[in-house]
Amino acid sequence: MRKKDLDYWLEEIAVLAPGMWYNNTFDTIGDWYAVSDTIGIIAYFEKEVDAYRFRLDYINRKLNP
Repeated sequence: MRKKDLDYWLEEIAVLAPGMWYNNTFDTIGDWYAVSDTIGIIAYFEKEVDAYRFRLDYINRKLNP
């Protein structure tokens, strides 16, 4: 099993730009940024900077429980 270090989590947790993702609520929040893991979308944000901030905070929580 691969060690779950920073590089691992940077690959696992991604920010998806508007139009790069789809789900059942796409029509209502299709212009938002999505943060996803390997299972699916875990959060939505109106601003790209907020999505990347959440991603880094999420990864930090995984590395420092």
